[in-house]
Amino acid sequence: MDKVRKGSTGRKWYENSLPFVAQSPEMQLEWLVDRLSRLRSSKNKEKRGLLTCRELTPYISLLLDGNAGGKESGTTSVAGDVLRDLLDNVKASDLLLMVECAEIYDIPRLFGLLRTISEEQAVLAMTKVPPPYEKNPLLVIDRVFHAVKEKSPEILASAAEEIMNSDNPPKDFVANYERFREIMMDEHILSMLYPKAN
Repeated sequence: MDKVRKGSTGRKWYENSLPFVAQSPEMQLEWLVDRLSRLRSSKNKEKRGLLTCRELTPYISLLLDGNAGGKESGTTSVAGDVLRDLLDNVKASDLLLMVECAEIYDIPRLFGLLRTISEEQAVLAMTKVPPPYEKNPLLVIDRVFHAVKEKSPEILASAAEEIMNSDNPPKDFVANYERFREIMMDEHILSMLYPKAN
């Protein structure tokens, strides 16, 4: 994270007082990683004076909103490319906590910006559940599964197996995963039958 964590030495005072949304991608990520690192190093992740995982969630959304781009978002942008390069320099432990703190809706965008993902990150992402007010929870879950599959079908399979063998998998996880596998199989068969179809 050396390229991101430059510190405030020599930085103009007004840059330090800018609201999060007005900062550059580098400054936003530097701030966020600093808070994630402090949270990770605290014993119970609720140490007094630190932002909790839930309190950091909207900042992850703002970071991704302001720097869109990547296969999963359906677009590419200079800002997205910059953030992708910056994320390359974030420690694996901080990225893992970022995945843990991110909303389920932000997982596809976050994974779209990461060049690779780990099985640990996939497990955290795939065990997230949509909020109770979500009208299309299966669609949200499918997008997360698809984001993992786009990075690595092998990691998707191994993460799913780990979750299914755990003591407390999310409700309906097995049914949702099997449903997703059937959808992917149907798409694969259709692409073989109609290779020129969009």
